[in-house]
Amino acid sequence: MTPDSKPFSRGYVLRTTSKHLRKDIDISIRKTFERVAEFGGDEEKSREVFMTLSVLHRMRKDLDDFQAKNSELFKDDDR
Repeated sequence: MTPDSKPFSRGYVLRTTSKHLRKDIDISIRKTFERVAEFGGDEEKSREVFMTLSVLHRMRKDLDDFQAKNSELFKDDDR
């Protein structure tokens, strides 16, 4: 490693990526949920909104499950 090169850690990259994914999923859940009332009179669009929320919640759970099952990947190499 040269003096100006930045250190690299797989754990750091994966933790940071997971954090951003979770944040983006949570934002999408919140923004989608805020629109529920907007489609109260449209059964087809309401169904689509709730199906979208279901998929987003599943994505969040899948991310959590992946992290739990692969916790070694998220640790820094020097630990």
